[in-house]
Amino acid sequence: MSIRVRLLLSNLAMIIMPVILFVLAAFLLFSFVFVDHEDHRSIFGSLGSTEGARPADKQVMELKKTAALAPEKLLNVRYLIRADKELNGQGAALVVRRGDKVIYRPVKDKSLEIKDLPPFGFEGSNRPVSRLGNKLYSMQKYDFYFSNGSTGTLFFIRDADFVKRIFPLLFGSFLFIMLITNGLLTYFVSKSILYPVNELRAGARKISEGNLDFQLVSKRNDELGQLCQAFETMRKKLKASTEIQLQYEENRKELISNISHDLKTPLTAIKGYVEGIRDGVANTSEKMDRYTQTIYKKANELDHLIDELFLYSKLDLKKVPFHFEKMETSGYIKNYIEELRMDDTVGQVRLSLTIKEGKEFEVIADRDKLKRVFTNIIENSLKYMDKKEKSIDIVLSSNEETVLVEVHDNGPGIKESSLPHLFDRFYRADPSRNTTGSGLGLAIVKRIIEDHGGEIWAESHENEGTSIFFTLKKAVNEEASP
Repeated sequence: MSIRVRLLLSNLAMIIMPVILFVLAAFLLFSFVFVDHEDHRSIFGSLGSTEGARPADKQVMELKKTAALAPEKLLNVRYLIRADKELNGQGAALVVRRGDKVIYRPVKDKSLEIKDLPPFGFEGSNRPVSRLGNKLYSMQKYDFYFSNGSTGTLFFIRDADFVKRIFPLLFGSFLFIMLITNGLLTYFVSKSILYPVNELRAGARKISEGNLDFQLVSKRNDELGQLCQAFETMRKKLKASTEIQLQYEENRKELISNISHDLKTPLTAIKGYVEGIRDGVANTSEKMDRYTQTIYKKANELDHLIDELFLYSKLDLKKVPFHFEKMETSGYIKNYIEELRMDDTVGQVRLSLTIKEGKEFEVIADRDKLKRVFTNIIENSLKYMDKKEKSIDIVLSSNEETVLVEVHDNGPGIKESSLPHLFDRFYRADPSRNTTGSGLGLAIVKRIIEDHGGEIWAESHENEGTSIFFTLKKAVNEEASP
């Protein structure tokens, strides 16, 4: 239920419920009054036993019996005054009429209009409430005959103008009911609204204090529930973003540390050889040539490391342009293998290409970037090969959408615990750093393959070799698309 509907219903309830309760309370009050008058009426009309009756009720019964058996006694004023006093104790009064003349009436009630009394024999006079003049009375009459045959009537009258008497009570009841119902409704409605608001306030305070390790759970389906869910989603995203920022900061520190180490190593070597030349250690032409060759080699290592860092940074920032085109995979790899065989660094390594399906595969790729992928993978394999007969096998296979490329070497293999980190920047499976390299080669490979829309992973067994797998999208259109 939405808050709008809830507030609307609560406002309607604040109007309807007090009215219903007030009507019920008024009905009960009027019922008590009318029951009291009906009880008074039934007693007035009773001629039964007086056992257990109230004094005033007994007096009514006695007057009726007197009227029936000894009507002349009703001409005795003292008797009537005594009987009237008994009735006054119950809030009633006595009026006696003989013929058309009232021979006795209440002394205190000056407002009673005698002329409005119903005539002898009038059956409609036994109503619970009758109007005499400007006032309402509860009245019962008892007709009889005097001994001389003249008519007589006993009137038992009570003031029925109870509205004036109960109006303060009704007004007080209405105010009480209004206060109670509105107070309760306001409490419950405000509680249902303020509870999630307080939870949101507490959550916001925790976030402002840097605490994101909490949950804001709400089972409500209204706007506040949606707000709590949105707040919880924001908290999760903020926590994830914070964790990513912390990871970035950690990676940045690690990057600076690794760069410092990898730059310092060749710089230290260059500095040492330059100092040797300055101090005259290279006192022969042979030593001088060896020193200068070493300095040149270390300078090239620095240049290569800087190039790798620059390329990785541009790949990471998505600022490297890719020129995708449709190309035939097996022919491209065959040409690349021929180039490698002419490279002195490859030496006597056996290179081979296997095509499982025995047919050509066309893919969408950037030729230069794909060459960088093969170069980095193979250079990484060559650094760790320790067998006399070294081999690198490239295997091609495909499915409906992609071409799978496997580059397998027969090197020492990689521990299983190191495989998940193999494509991390500056990661080396050999922590001693005895091998040369920037530590960015496979990280660059991963970036390039991902920018091609492919996937890359590694499988390895110690002392058996390592396989690097990556996928490329098949060419399905006439023209290449990125």
